Amino acid sequence: MKLPLNPKVVCIADPNFGNRFYPYSFGCVPATLDRMGMPVLHLNAATATLESFCKDIGKFKPDLLFGFIQNRQQVVKIVDFLNDYHPVPATNWSLEDPNSVVGPKDAYSMIEASASFDMWFCNDSKMVPFWRTKAAFMPPGFDDRVYYNAGLERCFDVSYIGQLGPKMVTKMYWPYMKEIAVYGKKAMLASDRPMGVPLLPRSLERFIRSKKRRRFLQSLPIWRCRWENPKNEQEKAGIVSRSKIHSGLNRVRGDWEDDLKALLPEYPLDKHGLFYQLKGRLFHAVGAGAMALNEYCPELEDLFDVGREIVTFEFGNIKEFRDKLAWYVSHDVERERIAKAGYERGRKQHTFSARIKQIFDIVRKRL
Repeated sequence: MKLPLNPKVVCIADPNFGNRFYPYSFGCVPATLDRMGMPVLHLNAATATLESFCKDIGKFKPDLLFGFIQNRQQVVKIVDFLNDYHPVPATNWSLEDPNSVVGPKDAYSMIEASASFDMWFCNDSKMVPFWRTKAAFMPPGFDDRVYYNAGLERCFDVSYIGQLGPKMVTKMYWPYMKEIAVYGKKAMLASDRPMGVPLLPRSLERFIRSKKRRRFLQSLPIWRCRWENPKNEQEKAGIVSRSKIHSGLNRVRGDWEDDLKALLPEYPLDKHGLFYQLKGRLFHAVGAGAMALNEYCPELEDLFDVGREIVTFEFGNIKEFRDKLAWYVSHDVERERIAKAGYERGRKQHTFSARIKQIFDIVRKRL
């Protein structure tokens, strides 16, 4: 496709994506298009009608329809529009969890919907063969207005940001949380429960995870390590910016697993029989200048120089995680060298503007 160097782009996005579950984390992508200086028309996927869709696109005369639509119902809605009016190539960048691929029973699935797009970009490399159109792996990135080396004191030896989730997820992540908690007040766990009490029956877990009680519980001086729940992505960036090491995990679990296995029986699980996804927090870590200590997955080999720009550990090998965390906490020169190299790679290749340029380059080559 002869996509101009400065194309006219219609950005079709979820209005609330980035304002609820992932504030700033992904919702800044439409704004990144504006910052890149190209002519952009923004369409609200939730409020658009077929009439307004046709009218606005016909008047603007774009080179590309750039979808950043995550909600399944809104994807299906835009598919209906495209089936009636499809004047220029249409793409969608789907930052899906594996569970979002599985919709309600008898519903039009995301996989079926992808057939109406000319290209589908996904952050799960293992899903590429299953989309019903031309597809390419496109990992998350970071907003360089929010994540950058702010020069703050690195007062946390290690931090982790993420919800522990339901019982099966908590059980999987718990050994890593205990290793981080060993660092006491030099550790920050931005999760939905404190460390210092063992896992409890479900009713008691609900009590200590309650958002209503969280502020009071956080004020108690009894917790083994620091415990916060940042309100938005800027507060999360502040935590990472004050961390020497930021740790990340990739494996995911949920009640959707059996449905996804039934839908895609050839989907490749890892050697543990688990799903995993490359999460955005790794890119936020390098974007903020912390050393990333992240669970290994093969996709990382193409994104970083592993060992020089980031450090990895094998899922399930708690000793390796413990040993690497201890070593890099106590070896400032080596840790800071890796953090600097990761930061430089991140600024060049893993910002959201870099991701959009990468998408455009693939469109030029494959459409």
